[in-house]
Amino acid sequence: MQQFDLRQEKKYCSRLGWALVLTLGCSLAWQAVLTFAAMFLGLMNLGSTVFYLLSLVGYYIIALPLAFRVCRTVPAPPLADRGMQPRRMGRWFVIGAALMWLGSQLGTALNGLVYRIAGMQPVDVVSETFGMLPLPVILLGACILGPVCEELLFRGLLAGRLARYGQKPAALVSALLFGLYHANLSQFFYAFALGLLLAYAYFYTGTLRAPIALHMLFNFFGSFIVFVLPENGILPVLYVLSWPVLTVAGVVLLVRGWKRQVWAHGPCAPSMQAVFGNAGMTVAVIACFVQTALLFV
Repeated sequence: MQQFDLRQEKKYCSRLGWALVLTLGCSLAWQAVLTFAAMFLGLMNLGSTVFYLLSLVGYYIIALPLAFRVCRTVPAPPLADRGMQPRRMGRWFVIGAALMWLGSQLGTALNGLVYRIAGMQPVDVVSETFGMLPLPVILLGACILGPVCEELLFRGLLAGRLARYGQKPAALVSALLFGLYHANLSQFFYAFALGLLLAYAYFYTGTLRAPIALHMLFNFFGSFIVFVLPENGILPVLYVLSWPVLTVAGVVLLVRGWKRQVWAHGPCAPSMQAVFGNAGMTVAVIACFVQTALLFV
């Protein structure tokens, strides 16, 4: 391993934290700009689909180039090039579906508990938001553009550079930030679990195409397909039943493959003091917690 300079490593990780803060700030600023444009410039005249799509992922157009520029001096270790195999991708999808279902159950239960403790009527922010969006927006924003942008940020930028401390710590930290970034309890647990899986797919295959493809499939199966199923008939029943079936299969595959995981060591020793003991990461974590807390105010 390389000689460890804690002060320099803190600077590297602080840049990663500021990149995430910058993305969060761009999101808030973008929403303010769109609100002003809709009220005073007639942006809604372009159509609700365009407006909602811009509000969902438009800020990434500005945030991602800036985030990568902030982190341009943070070194990223090379990855093994194992490529994408359909069988392995299928196995990861089944495992991911299990993680989604289990994490969703836990998140929904905890979300409801917090709302009741706060004396408020439980609200599913995700379902309410998606219920207001046109289908083209859900398909393009949540199932195509969103996964591409989020994988570039959390796997390509954060996990890829944190891998200098080892791929397993990098997956853990980037998954934690990915879960916090969603800023609601309903999604935190399954976003964290999927973040681990997507980081593993990235490190194992050596290409961002793998986590992007999986992310698209997860969002399509978990979000979009719900809105295109008929209200009655056999298809909705089969869809509901598919979740526990996939969960059982996914848990079995996860347990069977647990000892066959491949994680590479990084050039530097793992150090949570370097990763979180700096201003950028501290502000990023606090900002994510503040966003989540505001839901209950």
